[in-house]
Amino acid sequence: MTPNFTPLIDALADAPLLKNELCRVFHGRGHSVEALSHINLDFYPPSLFLVSYDEIDEPTLGELTSVLWQWAQQHHPELITAFVYQQRAGVQSQNTLVYGQLPSQHVVKENGIGFLVDLTSRQNTGIFPDMRSGREFVQANSKQAKVLNLFSYTCGFSLAAMQGGADHVMNMDMSKGVLRVGKQNHQLNGFDKGVSFLPHDILKSFGKLKKAAPFDLIIVDPPSFQKGSFILTKDYQKVLRRLPELLSDTTQLLLCANSPELSEEAFKALITEHTEGAIEFVERLAATERFIEVDRDRSLKALVYKTSQTVA
Repeated sequence: MTPNFTPLIDALADAPLLKNELCRVFHGRGHSVEALSHINLDFYPPSLFLVSYDEIDEPTLGELTSVLWQWAQQHHPELITAFVYQQRAGVQSQNTLVYGQLPSQHVVKENGIGFLVDLTSRQNTGIFPDMRSGREFVQANSKQAKVLNLFSYTCGFSLAAMQGGADHVMNMDMSKGVLRVGKQNHQLNGFDKGVSFLPHDILKSFGKLKKAAPFDLIIVDPPSFQKGSFILTKDYQKVLRRLPELLSDTTQLLLCANSPELSEEAFKALITEHTEGAIEFVERLAATERFIEVDRDRSLKALVYKTSQTVA
């Protein structure tokens, strides 16, 4: 075996595969193994999902996928029945089913919640594994709450809120396609009431949000970059400036940023500047299990805030 592959096999052997839930197996992007910093490996039951952010030559890729598949078939053939590789170098990602067969409707579980995923036709799968700790926070803080989920994508936070007993969740995203998947996710889990889906540009829709305010819990988890609609380092402050209009005296907020260029302190400073003292910092959520990061400032930042008591 090529020595560079050893950390991947060690990570597979250590991963909680028997839980049969979505999990990160190896987090190369955290730079804990510099030679493999271009590679992530996830388990989307029943498939391993290998992602490379650099090009891998065909012989090396063939050896790597073969080694991982052989280990899976030797140790967990009943759990791991497919293997997908995603090449993310360059502008367009390419997804390849290397071994096995995927379910016609691919559903993965996390804390008892089902999520529809797609490993073969899109760059993003339908759920971000690194945000598990954020979804767990939302689930734990949603009982009888009115929740606003901005940049909702396929509504993972909404599912967590409904599982946690929310009274109502308002999901807003400008993409009708991802909201359609979000609706299917809710139907899949039996959450048919108390949820709304608004296909609007958030930066142009604060009048609608203000009418629905106040909210007990607000989640802001924008993309780092979305061509033609949102650039985190330029547009986040536009959202922050309007948040004070949506608060009650006891609102909690989960403000997220997944940009290596934005440090935690810079993110906090941005929040403080543009909310003008209306909210106060509570804590930064711990990283999701198995997302080992050498530099916390370059990793996902999920910050909890609450309505400032000096304002309230």
